[in-house]
Amino acid sequence: MMTNNQKGLDFERKCYNKLKEIGFSDLQLTRNIDNGADIVGAYNGQIYAFQCKDHKKKQGNGCVQEAVAARRLYRANRCVVISSSGFTPSAIALAKANNCILLTASDFWELHDFPPVNYSALFYEETIVNDFDYDLQEEYEKIRKNLHRTPKWDELDKHLKYRIRKKYRNYSRFLAAIGDTPYSKKPSAKEIKEEYRRIRSIINRTPTLSDVEKHSSFSRNSFKEYPFTKLQKECGDRPNIERNVTKEQLIDAYFALQEELGHSPTVKEIDGQGMYRSSYYRRRWGSIDGFLDSIGKSRTEAGLNRVYSEKEIIVIYSLIKILLSVIKESTSYKINHTVLEQLQFEGKSLISPSTISKKFGGWDNFIQYIQSNGIDLSLEKTIKHIQEQGNLFLQE
Repeated sequence: MMTNNQKGLDFERKCYNKLKEIGFSDLQLTRNIDNGADIVGAYNGQIYAFQCKDHKKKQGNGCVQEAVAARRLYRANRCVVISSSGFTPSAIALAKANNCILLTASDFWELHDFPPVNYSALFYEETIVNDFDYDLQEEYEKIRKNLHRTPKWDELDKHLKYRIRKKYRNYSRFLAAIGDTPYSKKPSAKEIKEEYRRIRSIINRTPTLSDVEKHSSFSRNSFKEYPFTKLQKECGDRPNIERNVTKEQLIDAYFALQEELGHSPTVKEIDGQGMYRSSYYRRRWGSIDGFLDSIGKSRTEAGLNRVYSEKEIIVIYSLIKILLSVIKESTSYKINHTVLEQLQFEGKSLISPSTISKKFGGWDNFIQYIQSNGIDLSLEKTIKHIQEQGNLFLQE
């Protein structure tokens, strides 16, 4: 019994023999180095690139994309897909937009000339459908060459965006038409390794996740799904995780990043752009808070929620409740989780409901705590609490 690979090669040989019978010359079976074409040949002064598909299911956009890419690679005049199972509507539409000939195997075996004179609607004359816009492609390729990867939509200029939208409606359709890999595509393990090696050749050193984010056509999250240390080992690199990094080195790296950014780095910025990830700081100081205390920085400056004591949370809640009662002209006005979540000042939440929930084990537990302890939320009592605490809202 033949394997799927053997079946595919057998189908290609049958197509090859049929093309030879029709009168094709300079025929070449590309085997495992097809790059989108299984057979390349000439007929009546035209070069054709053939993609041969022997599958049970109808073929989708992928086969058309491969054929279009092969046409470019082999500088063929036309590209053709021969399928034993037919094509999906989206594949037919994509073929029409790219002047790609689609043939079912049953129709192909009956041919005596090429292209067929009285072919069905799957064949589109060049006079009806224009071939790919090579000026547009040239502009795109210039940007791609400079970036060494598939450009993101925001990295294209306004003129190019307009032309892509006008002709292809969206960026994904354009990328599919030229056979390029969308940057948002979820890559396979093999593609991730190939991309890692490509980035390494560009920067001439072992890449970090930051390098990946800067140079890759795939998102950083794509590499996170594949353990990065494992990836580096499998690509023949020593993982660039430093051991015995001193506190002085970490502090220097933090302030170097601060100077580069122009503000105190957040934990997210440390992980994304810093020389060392936040985990290095946690290991040395026990926590990010410990590190921030050692350099005199607040959690707010590091983009972290402030840590409040139970008493501070109750005072803040009381002040908000009093203020809203005045605004709503109702002393019985109730604050719930949703109301508190929507309250903002200069774009920031007054206090996150999750801060309260984490401290008391849930919103309902917080309300029950106030009620069961008979806590007085009057203005007079709240002011007294603030006076007792001193600089309650200034200390961190």
